[in-house]
Amino acid sequence: MHVRLPDGYGMFVEEVGSGFPLILLHGGPGLDHTQFRPWLDPLGDELRLLYVDERGQGQSERVDPETLSLEVFARDVDLLAEALGLERFALLGHSFGAIVTTWHATEVGTAAAYVVSGGADTSERMIADVEASLEAMGERGVAIKETWEREQTVESEAELKELLAAQMPFHFHGEVPPGYGDETVGSPEVLRYFARIGYGDFDYRPRLQNVRRPTLVIVGQHDRTTTPRAARVLHEGIEGSELVVVPNAGHMSFVEDPDRYLDAVRSFLRRAA
Repeated sequence: MHVRLPDGYGMFVEEVGSGFPLILLHGGPGLDHTQFRPWLDPLGDELRLLYVDERGQGQSERVDPETLSLEVFARDVDLLAEALGLERFALLGHSFGAIVTTWHATEVGTAAAYVVSGGADTSERMIADVEASLEAMGERGVAIKETWEREQTVESEAELKELLAAQMPFHFHGEVPPGYGDETVGSPEVLRYFARIGYGDFDYRPRLQNVRRPTLVIVGQHDRTTTPRAARVLHEGIEGSELVVVPNAGHMSFVEDPDRYLDAVRSFLRRAA
């Protein structure tokens, strides 16, 4: 469904299940909510899942990418909650969505609970972790690095999907499921913009003490992008937070071990929300 936000923007939201509202922010930028499905759908047995195509992406209305930022994406969460009449909600973000979620947690704090899935502590240290992971992969890492460089000139959705498919082995610890990413509605102009300017210059470490809501930090044991190192920094900086490391999983932990991932999220939200 398309939801008209208070500022007039048309945002696409896919709704599954019923119960306490959980807003979900996808990774990217330049991707959409389909990366979550069907793996997170079982949470709909207890929760009202609101899969969001973030501003300018997926099936949401297109915008000038230069108007987008971490702050814009984060503040859209509250605009969506207002448009849907949500008095309380939880927020789950994965990868770039986790970076947005952490911005929301440290600067806004209106969610009843937060799930930071594959998050990062600082942009500089995240890039360093990625560089180290690519180097450790040898020739495969060199080839994958070239696809990230091509993001700065990507023009079409078909090219975006080609790059995404080439990068998936970096994001999975095991084999990439056949067809993963085929349903993505890509936004090459958004990917191109953020690839050129960087994925947001952030350092959350000094602000983590501001988080006063229940928070779950969850990460794959073999995540090469948003690493367990970063997860531990977030966990140690957010008072009372919980940390779950999903064994034998990479960046896409909810795909590689959905049972462990869902059990952790479900039990946390039962307590927190």
